[in-house]
Amino acid sequence: MTEFCVSDFLDMVYEDITGKFVSPLEFAGDQWEAYKAGRKKEIKCLLRLDYLEENYQEELHYSLLESKKPGGESTVVIEKYRVDRIRRLPLCVYMLRPGEWNGKAILYLNGHDPRGARGAFAEDDTGKETLGMAMASLGYLVLVPELFAFGEAKRRDASEETDACTSCSMLESHLLNCGLSLAGLRVFEAMKTLDFAEAAFGVHAFGAYGISGGGHVCNYTGVLEDRVEAVMLSGYPNLYKYSILAMDHCICNYVPGQLEAGESHQVTALAAPKKLLAMNGRKDPIFPLQGSLEAFQYLDSVYERLGVPERCTHILFEGGHEVSVGDVCRWLKVNY
Repeated sequence: MTEFCVSDFLDMVYEDITGKFVSPLEFAGDQWEAYKAGRKKEIKCLLRLDYLEENYQEELHYSLLESKKPGGESTVVIEKYRVDRIRRLPLCVYMLRPGEWNGKAILYLNGHDPRGARGAFAEDDTGKETLGMAMASLGYLVLVPELFAFGEAKRRDASEETDACTSCSMLESHLLNCGLSLAGLRVFEAMKTLDFAEAAFGVHAFGAYGISGGGHVCNYTGVLEDRVEAVMLSGYPNLYKYSILAMDHCICNYVPGQLEAGESHQVTALAAPKKLLAMNGRKDPIFPLQGSLEAFQYLDSVYERLGVPERCTHILFEGGHEVSVGDVCRWLKVNY
């Protein structure tokens, strides 16, 4: 390594930005909601959500494309909808309808699964139960939007073999050049999915679950959306410092100016006092253990300051960058 290495500069910029940030830990009681409102406004600006709504939201229309039951003894019905709420961007939303609905709904935001949204409910070659189907079997109405660049929502010239990260790379450069980002568009899509669920099924309150890249979207959606009352983050709770700034990650994890809105765990903290589940695998190589432990401790401190420590749960399970179906379902049974 030469004396012209740029790493020191990068470290300095990170420390400069994070050093100026006013931590959520400095606010409690009557100050909390005002502080949070200011941060939420900054995040909406960062993601350009007001711009997207003003320029690209259209009147809601939706249609059922297909409905089927999976094999076996499951009573869950899988429905596929076309949702028109964003101009020239039809949204594919899968709905897992339980045999006996408990009256609650969950927004499921997937990550870079090669099956796209179908990864929430379609078995892979291991035959393990998927989390989406497990949630529906517990009685929850589960909504799974096909997020921008994943699954069927790729560019016209992308082949069927195009993997999710490659698809993100093909699209993010175009969006950035237009002042937009994949993260912002995906959060917007998540919000429009809730619009659809309200109109189609009369649901007005939701849980939100996100895994990996979907955790990034859920981190923002869970904070910004008043309709979300329980937030579940998996394969994601951490610090940028240890994860997306420490190693190569998909380009969709990066948003210009993102760090100025707070480190990842400081954004998560803005969900308080909503019920929060933060979980990671001990051996997750891309959202490492050290960052998870620091994030969990920080989140505990925020919820403690607000006087609602029982609303914050964190879990470290024996695994890697993966979904822990049993842990999520056990939490749901008790907390939502």
